[in-house]
Amino acid sequence: MTSDTSPLVQRILITNDDGIHAPGLAILERIARRLAEEVWVVAPEHDRSGAGQSISIHSPLRVYPSGEQRYALSGTPADCVLFSLAEWFGETPPDLVLSGINCGANISDSVQYSGTVGAALSALHMNLPAIALSQAYLNRDGVDWSPVEAHGEAVIRRLFEPGVVRGWNVNFPAAAAGDVREARWCRQSSGSIQRPRLLAGRDARSLPYWWLGFDRSSRHIVTPDADVTVLRDKAVAITPLRHEDPLPGGTDTFDLAASAADA
Repeated sequence: MTSDTSPLVQRILITNDDGIHAPGLAILERIARRLAEEVWVVAPEHDRSGAGQSISIHSPLRVYPSGEQRYALSGTPADCVLFSLAEWFGETPPDLVLSGINCGANISDSVQYSGTVGAALSALHMNLPAIALSQAYLNRDGVDWSPVEAHGEAVIRRLFEPGVVRGWNVNFPAAAAGDVREARWCRQSSGSIQRPRLLAGRDARSLPYWWLGFDRSSRHIVTPDADVTVLRDKAVAITPLRHEDPLPGGTDTFDLAASAADA
C-alpha cells in the first residue's frame, strides 16, 4: 500500500468509551490530525465501557471544555456523537466519525455492548461514515499500541470512500507492529460468552450488591473468516457494521507491509 500524507477529509469527530484521558484517545487524535484539516474531540468524562449504544434519558448532560475543539461530556459515547451534532455542527456535520482507540478488542459477543462500537453505530444511523478502532492486548498492564500506531492511518484511508456512508469495526491484534502484515475482512463471531456470572458483596451498610461478569472462551472459534481467528493470526480484523457492506475494492484482504515501511 502506498503512503499518502494528504488530508483525507475536512473535519473528523473523535469519541471513545474509555474516557477523555484515555491513552488510546490520544493516539487516535494524532492519527486524525494527519487525516483532517479540523479535528473535534468529544468524549465521556470518565470510562463508559459497556454502554453500547445507550443514551442518557434519565439525567441531563453536562459538557466540560478540555482544550481547543475538545470537550468532556457527562454522558455515554452515543451521547457524545448526538450532542456534538446538535450543539456544534448544524448543517455542516463531520465528514467522518472515529471512535476509540479502545483498550482491548471489541470482537465476537463483546460487540453487542461495546461503547466504542455504539458510538460508531450512532454516527452511522445519522448517515455519517464511522469507524470503531480497538487494540487487543495480552496483558492490560503492558498494552502494546504499536500495531494501531503503525497501521491505523493506512487502514482508515483504505476504508473511507468520499460520498459513501459505511461503518466499520476495526480490531488490531496483540502483536508487535512488525508482525502485522495484513488486514482482512471478517465476520463477527459468536459463542465467546459461555454464561453470565455474579460477584456478590456487601456495602458499608451491609446491604448486598453484585458485579456482573461473564465466563468467556474463544478457543473453539476456529473458522478462518471469524474475527477471533483473524486476530489470532496477527492480522487486522475488519468487520462491517452493516453486514451487506463489502471491503472497498471488492477484496477480502489488503497488504500492510508497504504502509509500515513508509511510516
